[in-house]
Amino acid sequence: MTTCQDCKDYRECDGLKPFYNYAEIRWCPYQCLWIILYSGTFMLGKWPVDPDNPHDNNSGRTNIQTEASYCKPITILAELEQRLERTGMSGKLLVAEVEAGRDFSNLSREARDALMYIKGFRRKRDSFAKWKKERNYRRTHTKRYARQKIEAIKGG
Repeated sequence: MTTCQDCKDYRECDGLKPFYNYAEIRWCPYQCLWIILYSGTFMLGKWPVDPDNPHDNNSGRTNIQTEASYCKPITILAELEQRLERTGMSGKLLVAEVEAGRDFSNLSREARDALMYIKGFRRKRDSFAKWKKERNYRRTHTKRYARQKIEAIKGG
């Protein structure tokens, strides 16, 4: 994918980038992991520094800001915390695993479930327990149905 704004499916993404602008945040799993990783910086009311361009502060231009510089980082962090709060212990496990250095590919099942719950443009309407139950039901029954269909095609 070229940019995060064009991305429609996280499975087609290149993975975790070292930096995201505020405008790029679409709450894909990689961006959620990045926000968790830099939550300490967001807590201070600052946006993480772009490692590719660390001195880009546009000192030659004068911009009139319509809001305080800490509003966007605090808003993003508050949204993440609200989403994580709904996941309970699974969300705490997710934060602990990300802070321990795990990435998307080696998260535990509980942490991955919490990550899949908090991703997305809007918050989920269902509770975490109900969402998880429906997801597990679809996962097991879809595989079983697909397996039966493949066996029927091979067998007859």
